[in-house]
Amino acid sequence: MFLVGIISWWYGTGWKGQLRRIRDRLAATASYFSIGQLFSTLFSPFRQISAGSVNGSIATQMRAFFDKTLSRVIGAIVRLFTILAGVITLIVQFIFEVIISIIWLTLPAFPVVGLILFVIGWAPQWM
Repeated sequence: MFLVGIISWWYGTGWKGQLRRIRDRLAATASYFSIGQLFSTLFSPFRQISAGSVNGSIATQMRAFFDKTLSRVIGAIVRLFTILAGVITLIVQFIFEVIISIIWLTLPAFPVVGLILFVIGWAPQWM
């Protein structure tokens, strides 16, 4: 009965908890890199250089326009690199989470496989 309780927890409540932790870790990584917010503000001015309206001569207005344009380009480049780093991190983390999930599912079978290998007399050859 004890073994049945352990197995039922492992593939029931324990499995659900493992999936919840995986989801939470992936969500925390996406939140850390603020991928959604970076996409929504991709072409916003970087550091708000000359973000207000400029009144004055044509030369002053042109300089303000180019300042804003340059600020937007710099902001887009910085945001794109941050988004790219976040996506790469999420992909690598997802691959590791899949490996962890596979190990979680197969771990209870390891003692049984080890016992069977012991009974048939198989031993690893190190050299």
